[in-house]
Amino acid sequence: PSHPPTPRRSTRGRAGASMSNAAASTFPGASPRLSSRPRQRGLRRSAAPTVRAMAETARASGAPADLGDETIRSMRDEAVSWAAQHGLLVGLESDESGQAMCASFTHAPMSLLPTPFPREVFELALRVSPSFAALCDAVSRDDEFLRTTLAGVIKTDEFTRRIWDIYERCGAQEGRHRMELGVLRSDYMLDEPSGLPLQVEVNTVSTSFMALSTRVGEMHRHTISRAGLVSHYAPRAHDGSATGVDDDDLDDDFALQPNLPLNRALESAADTLAAGWRAMGEDDAAILFVVQPHERNVFDQRLIAQRLWETHGVRCVRATLKEIDENASVDSVTKRLRLGDEPCSVVYYRAGYAPTDYPGEEEWRARELLERSGAVKSPSAAMHLAGCKKIQQALAQPGALERFVKDAGEIAEMRKVFAGLYAMDGAAAADAVRLGLGDPHGYVLKPQREGGGNNLYGDELTAALRTYDPDASPGEPGDLSAYILMQRIFPPANRTLCLRRGELAELDTLSELGVYGGYLRVGDAVVLNEVGGHLLRTKAATSDEGGVAAGYAVLDSPLLF
Repeated sequence: PSHPPTPRRSTRGRAGASMSNAAASTFPGASPRLSSRPRQRGLRRSAAPTVRAMAETARASGAPADLGDETIRSMRDEAVSWAAQHGLLVGLESDESGQAMCASFTHAPMSLLPTPFPREVFELALRVSPSFAALCDAVSRDDEFLRTTLAGVIKTDEFTRRIWDIYERCGAQEGRHRMELGVLRSDYMLDEPSGLPLQVEVNTVSTSFMALSTRVGEMHRHTISRAGLVSHYAPRAHDGSATGVDDDDLDDDFALQPNLPLNRALESAADTLAAGWRAMGEDDAAILFVVQPHERNVFDQRLIAQRLWETHGVRCVRATLKEIDENASVDSVTKRLRLGDEPCSVVYYRAGYAPTDYPGEEEWRARELLERSGAVKSPSAAMHLAGCKKIQQALAQPGALERFVKDAGEIAEMRKVFAGLYAMDGAAAADAVRLGLGDPHGYVLKPQREGGGNNLYGDELTAALRTYDPDASPGEPGDLSAYILMQRIFPPANRTLCLRRGELAELDTLSELGVYGGYLRVGDAVVLNEVGGHLLRTKAATSDEGGVAAGYAVLDSPLLF
């Protein structure tokens, strides 16, 4: 073909999974090689794998070897009940309006038990998170680096070009707000050959699951405690070797904390937004959540808004980009943003990260109106651009980090997590094409997209690379400058009990760790840059993609070992 094929969700992977037909439809990417074992009385069709098989799965996932069928059944019921009581939910219906609230919901996709994850790998990922937050901001302030690095992408990728045009029309660096506010997330997968957490990407816009990832960790601790399994998950605490105190004197949460780390992602997201709101000094203003129409991941957003009100006294309003185009205004003198009569001093994007968020010019007008306003944006257009895959690839090249980071030790730590990244533009593109065609299952071709379902693997990667023409101009057939080539990361497999819409399924799984960051710069002073919690997403080993909202994965929490 003269053009790369349209990305589609691949179901190819390195490991199989045994599960029911019902579970295969409920868990996209799961293996079609299904178990014919009979259903167990007392479990829904969700429990197609026998309870005995589930117990075997639990053993493989770090649970006790003697975990029985009645315990698993009870834990499943307790997990669903806890989720309903604590907002670990997603909507079953949706509405065009950003303010409308769904009235029917189910528990979020989630694992029944935490998944084993190496402690040293987890700690390294947390340690470098603030460095990448500062790096993204530094890149966003370097017009020359942005302009040079994204030159090819701007010519070939319409979506990135439109964001770039907004950046330029709003004055580029000179027109930027003096503050940058970030609720960021850096994603990693444990690379089994190297034993290192290799960075998948840095998300600077519309990061999600801060609230639900916090809740799923709390749910795991609750169900473990209710099932009487604390001594298994915290053996050093319960034999007194870690604390020097008796078993009976220990609080379960305290005992579990060393191995099931507390997650403050919900708290951090709200506190970061509140810090930006306070820095603006407009006590009568609200925070504007920019959301997608027909949003189903609404609890993840509303839990943040709830904490902002209850802890900080900050009101939040919600609107889609189309509603902002219809109802928002910016004062021509003061640049104050209003949604209807409501003044807004902070704009928090939970939409706007993908071309599908801009079906018409109304949405693009709204994005530019917000960028021109005097409200602080999370993120600005420049920070959005700093999260492009092409920027990630350029920063991994020898000498690139030194432009932005001065400490040699910090640079060395950051480089530990870089995967192999290769340019698909300029003179280096031909070498990258040869590399990918030589080992198509060892690489992934990535466009400048967020949200899952966009990458090319295996045969699709091969087909795209074969269209390459070294003489093609940017944007013409045969030009691949809208992509980067990335080393494929091969994490260790686990076996997991996964819950989606009440159905319990046994999966061979892979996990991806996300580390959140809270960031605020006022002028040249960085007043906040801290680790903001974590997210573990666990997906079927037969699925190349990993998005929970896209239907490929479940929310999980790490069991450190």
